[in-house]
Amino acid sequence: AFEILGVSPDIDDDSLRSKWRELVRDNHPDKLIAEGMPEEFIKVATDKLAKINAAYDAIAAKRGLR
Repeated sequence: AFEILGVSPDIDDDSLRSKWRELVRDNHPDKLIAEGMPEEFIKVATDKLAKINAAYDAIAAKRGLR
């Protein structure tokens, strides 16, 4: 999960949340649709966003953040 988010396991909770939000913002399919990206890019972004969210959820659950 840490590898997917591009962070180390010793990252603090606030920095983890900030990195997750940054990744969501950069990879959100709605943003790419608005930028006129092709459908195949949207599908890749959707899959990537699901992995990002799953990774954050796993770490947050272990840390009691959710």
